[in-house]
Amino acid sequence: MKRQKVTIQDIANRLGISPAAVSTALTGRRNGIFVSEETKRKVYRVAKELGYPLERLKARSQKLRRIALFCPPRYELLSGVVLSLSRSLTEQKFTVSVYINQDQRQACEVAREVYRRQSADGIVFIGSRIFPYELANSEIPLLVIGEVEEGVLVWQAVSDNECGGRLVGEHLWELGHRRVGMIFSDYNPLPSEKRLQGLRSVWLERGVDFPNDRVLHISAETDDEVRRKLPSFLWDDRRRLKFTALLCHNDKVAGLVLKCLHGMGVKVPDEISIVGFDNAPYAEFLEPPLTTVEQPFEQLGMIAAQLLQERLTLPDTEPKTVKLPCKLIIRASTAPPPSK
Repeated sequence: MKRQKVTIQDIANRLGISPAAVSTALTGRRNGIFVSEETKRKVYRVAKELGYPLERLKARSQKLRRIALFCPPRYELLSGVVLSLSRSLTEQKFTVSVYINQDQRQACEVAREVYRRQSADGIVFIGSRIFPYELANSEIPLLVIGEVEEGVLVWQAVSDNECGGRLVGEHLWELGHRRVGMIFSDYNPLPSEKRLQGLRSVWLERGVDFPNDRVLHISAETDDEVRRKLPSFLWDDRRRLKFTALLCHNDKVAGLVLKCLHGMGVKVPDEISIVGFDNAPYAEFLEPPLTTVEQPFEQLGMIAAQLLQERLTLPDTEPKTVKLPCKLIIRASTAPPPSK
């Protein structure tokens, strides 16, 4: 019969103390919990009695050397954000591991195991979709690159999505556009909402309403979804375009919109201007080349490393958020509205 593996929880149960106290006693890692010398001796005695593998123990270093990146299974993220961050972190002499996870539950389990095995000194979650919020107050040194829900206290590095939306709004307003809409992603709503707020603020500050019917919600960033919903959103009852410009949640959606518009016989930018978000590597090769908002992925990698090192060294410090500005990249998909 195979012997059951002894865990820290087993030791904690025997002594009537917390697993965190046992971890501190065994590893010597400072995690804000005081453990007396007497408790340490008791922990080691019980660990030895139960057969805990003491020979494998090693105190965690307070120096950041290994970073685990967690991201959802989407090709465009892997080819864009993750590769940019990995390159930035590797250039800073960190060892980087990438974990692809389907959902928050799976990400939570894997992150706990990675940290327990000491395979990483710090963990970075790319985007909020797979970030398990139950880890926000854990002892695991982690950081989220992307938006998180209001009120969640977590170390965070994020592009200023609202400012990016505002840059788009100001660009389109200066070109003369007044009837502007947005393709909103319900698949990734937190950054989409910030971008909409920035776009809408340009109109509201000028005393012009930006009603909700100017926003098209899509639940999946797919060709079928865009082709099914876009025509009725764009055309009025007389088959006239209701908008002269559209902000799309990201460059992928913008590419799908351009494809759909071509099939509808709508010319870009002669009849309608299109703007994306991210400045993906393919954005300049779309037809026409896409005006978009560039996110500072390289800088986010540097900031992530700095924040993780601070979190590791000073575990009791209040969580920090660093917000980095975006940049508008103007290309041929935007122009003044048609004079009709």
